[in-house]
Amino acid sequence: MVTSILSEADAREVEAAIGRVEAQTAAEVVVAVLPQSREYWRGRVLLALAWALAGGLAYLWLEPWGEPALVLLVEVVVGALTFAFSGLGPLRASLISAAAAERAVHARALQLFAERGLHGTRGRTALLIFVSELERRVVLLGDRSLNDELGQSGWDAQVELLLGHIRQGHARQGLLEVLEQLAPRLAKLAPREDDDQNELPDAVLRG
Repeated sequence: MVTSILSEADAREVEAAIGRVEAQTAAEVVVAVLPQSREYWRGRVLLALAWALAGGLAYLWLEPWGEPALVLLVEVVVGALTFAFSGLGPLRASLISAAAAERAVHARALQLFAERGLHGTRGRTALLIFVSELERRVVLLGDRSLNDELGQSGWDAQVELLLGHIRQGHARQGLLEVLEQLAPRLAKLAPREDDDQNELPDAVLRG
């Protein structure tokens, strides 16, 4: 299990900052901080099988005339323990390739964008700030009106800023700084109108 990098108190601060941003723009900002983007069980299974086999061979080397049933028992125990321990955060993260993590995080961001209705705002001006804790990756995903102006590369500076803070253990500060930087940009790209309504909840999404 991944320990959240954002406490409840931190989340309340971020939600207040979202409100301040949306008071200046017609854009709808959603922040999501999830433990992980997918279940990475294949690497854990392969590691468990390898250690189970090694455990069985080690037993046979130490006890060449041992009971075959005990060999199987050793393999089951070693495999189960390896699978369990490989689920711990740091070790689990080490079993994920950079390419697999990148694909999973972007796929989860797109899924969340659709699930939470970010594609359906009136001006098509929604922005998702997505943090996936296990993979230590950040995605900023804007709807059509924003991406038409900026393109995906338009968010790179904010992504790097937030990642830098997360690596230092300062996720809250990173989110607050990113939101502060985005406020004038979003106000220019999507000016607030008199009849603007808050179409999406400001609450931080947490898994």
